[in-house]
Formats: sequence, C-alpha cells, structure tokens
Amino acid sequence: MMLRLTVAMAGILACSQAKELAYDSVVPLPETEDSTNEYSLALQFKPQLLVDTGCHPYPAVDADGNTNAGLSLVSLKSCQNPSLGSQIYARASVYEGSYAIMYAWYFPRDRRGAFGHRHAWEHAILWLDRTGGDDATIEAVSAEVDDGEYFTIEDPTEDMVDDETSVKFKYEEDAFSHYVNVTTEAGEFQDLVVWEDMPKAARTALNLNDFGEATVPFNEENFLDNLEGAYPF
Repeated sequence: MMLRLTVAMAGILACSQAKELAYDSVVPLPETEDSTNEYSLALQFKPQLLVDTGCHPYPAVDADGNTNAGLSLVSLKSCQNPSLGSQIYARASVYEGSYAIMYAWYFPRDRRGAFGHRHAWEHAILWLDRTGGDDATIEAVSAEVDDGEYFTIEDPTEDMVDDETSVKFKYEEDAFSHYVNVTTEAGEFQDLVVWEDMPKAARTALNLNDFGEATVPFNEENFLDNLEGAYPF
C-alpha cells in the first residue's frame, strides 16, 4: 500500500514540475520502432489524416511531461503548420476477442465560427482479426463523431484503405466543432508513438493533465471505457 502511494505521489510531483508550453513549442516524441509484435502492428496499420479545415494535429506532450497549452478561440495565430513535427498516438488491447488499436490526434484548438474551445482530442479504433497467424486484417473501423458516439464501418472498401492497412481519415467540421471520419481521400502521416513506449513522464502527464473540455481518449481513465463504447460486434 505504501509503495503504491509513494509511486502515485511521485507521479503527481513529476507532473506538477512539468510545464505548459506554447502550442508550437512542444517537441514530438520519436516514432516507436517495430521492436515488438504489438509495436509492429501499430506501425503497419498507421492511418492517414486529411485536414482541410481547422488546426492540424500537434504534439500534446514531450518527453519531460511538458504539455501543450493549446490555442484560445480569439488567437489569430496559425495552427496549420506544426513546425517541430506532428504526432499520432496509439494504444492497443484485446477486447471481446478482437484486437483493438486506438489511434488519436491532439489539436491545439477546435473552432467552428464563434463556437469551440481550447484543446481537442480525436480518435478512431481499428478492430483487427489476428486469427490468421502472422497476418492481421481489418474487421471494422470505429470513429468517434461526437462525445461517446461512434460511427462504425465493417469491412471498409478498398478506396478507404491503402495497401489493406492504412485507413484514410478526414478531419471534418459539423455545425459547432470537428470530428474525424473515414474517407476515400488520401491524407498525411504523423510520427506514431505507442502508449507503452512513451516516457513515464509523458504518460503521467496525459493521465493527470487537464485539457479542459477535451479528454485524452487512451489514458488510464478513458481507454477501456472508449473501447466498450465503440465495440461494434
């Protein structure tokens, strides 16, 4: 009990010593290498994202646990060019017999007209069939189109997926905000980092930091709940 308390307090202390950095000053984490089967799968199925409105994805956290301060709604600064590089996050787990990989992007702001808020997280989940030995195939794709609401496509068509592995997503706008959804249009790739491969300080920050109205979809508090909410079978 004392050991767990000590570890928890150490994590809180580390997070309290970290800083919020300007939205364009967070250095992305290096891309995960394919050193394990799980890491290899996350890299193999890394999706692409098309952004034609709103902010582009930026790093949310650096190796020291410093987090992105985001952008206010009234800021005139551009968020279309992450000069230090961008980031996509991944976390995987077996859930109800399917192998689920969640991919997530962080945006400094979600603004639609006069509406929106500082910070945004968007995510999608690939449901894979790994029963074929070394070969995994996409069974379904679930994208969160509203808080806790998912749109699922089973057996996505060839024009939605490059090389049978890279699903195409688009950062789309609705009346008041943005969301990601499957598309047939090609997008861009970001450096991928897997949750277990992140420095401890970065994981701690994503577990504890307050991103306002946005929640980190793959941290300890939210990951399994989101898999449950998105499970399509």
